[in-house]
Amino acid sequence: MNPLVSIIIPTYNRAHLISETLNSIIAQTYTNWECIIVDDGSTDNTEKVLKDYTKKDSRFQYHKRSNERPKGANACRNYGFEVSKGDYIQWFDSDDLMHIDKLKIKVEQLNENRVDFVVCEGVEYNSTIDNIIRKWDKIYSKNVLKDHITGKVIFSTNGPMFLRTFLTDKKLFNENLQRKQEWEYYSRLLTFSTNYKPIHKSLYYIREHIESVNGQNSIKTLKSRIKANQLVFNLVKQNLSKNEILNLRNKFFNKYILFFKIAWNSKKTNLILIITIAIVMHLTPKMFLKKTNKLFKNPKIISNIFK
Repeated sequence: MNPLVSIIIPTYNRAHLISETLNSIIAQTYTNWECIIVDDGSTDNTEKVLKDYTKKDSRFQYHKRSNERPKGANACRNYGFEVSKGDYIQWFDSDDLMHIDKLKIKVEQLNENRVDFVVCEGVEYNSTIDNIIRKWDKIYSKNVLKDHITGKVIFSTNGPMFLRTFLTDKKLFNENLQRKQEWEYYSRLLTFSTNYKPIHKSLYYIREHIESVNGQNSIKTLKSRIKANQLVFNLVKQNLSKNEILNLRNKFFNKYILFFKIAWNSKKTNLILIITIAIVMHLTPKMFLKKTNKLFKNPKIISNIFK
């Protein structure tokens, strides 16, 4: 069995980095792949770099995000899926690298196991892949939905490879989110199926650099973080026990308090109002009274929030 793998990559102003990513794809020991790169409106030399690759290797495709779709990696990924033809789907980022056997190992595991997707481990590096600064190895638990939501299990963008048939009838990435979109997306997919195979081997390398999307100012994406939390909480309520929902509500409340502190320090009235409303809507009447009482009994908590 030799299924076609669609590698779908959004990109924006990565002319100076994307060649390394594409070279790591060319080096794959599994060769039946197509790589669909969707440009999010780059203003640098990205288009020329990518067109050079499409001329050298027909497995590469270069597309531009339509102006009719919102700007962002999510719209690019969704469009990439629409034009893809692969039996298996591999999302990937334009500044990261693949282990030489990444596709081979994942395809073998999907072929050999009756699962909807596989997830591999990865590492984050600085400057060179030998300088590892973080391991992305929390990919399995007995209660993966709950643990993925609470951060005990983490699926990075590059980790999963999916059966196309599993994704076809489902909403893909939320194009209105700019932050926490992968977390929201994978949490949503886990409500449909937790039938997956973990691969306990690091098969991708995440680059840490000053322009990394993950390093953007959190204030700019605070609204998206709030929205993602609201979407996930409302989605999973029917999949968890009452006690799990209560624990999750408390955990999310702590997140919202952190968001409020960021908003308060930003001195942006609209952000402060948005997160205040989100906190009030998140709490049940009983929790609201309990949390309020706790705050007034311990003024230090309030002073720490408003520092």
